[in-house]
Amino acid sequence: MSVVTFFTKPDCTLCHGALYVVTRVRMDFPFDLEIVDISAAGSEHWWDAYRNDIPVVHLNGKEIFRHRVDERRLREILQP
Repeated sequence: MSVVTFFTKPDCTLCHGALYVVTRVRMDFPFDLEIVDISAAGSEHWWDAYRNDIPVVHLNGKEIFRHRVDERRLREILQP
């Protein structure tokens, strides 16, 4: 099964909408969802990489979205 990793931090207004899109697509295309709070202890690497660019979404370890999630494109990417 595919793994989608969603990088976020508290009070990220763009993240709320992007996560909504990800979870809506997940109803039609099942995948494991990991949510990473880049401000949490142990996430310093992700903080350094993404602090000004969240939300960021990875699919199986590869970045597929930054700042916004395009629902149609996500569905295309997950199409079997």
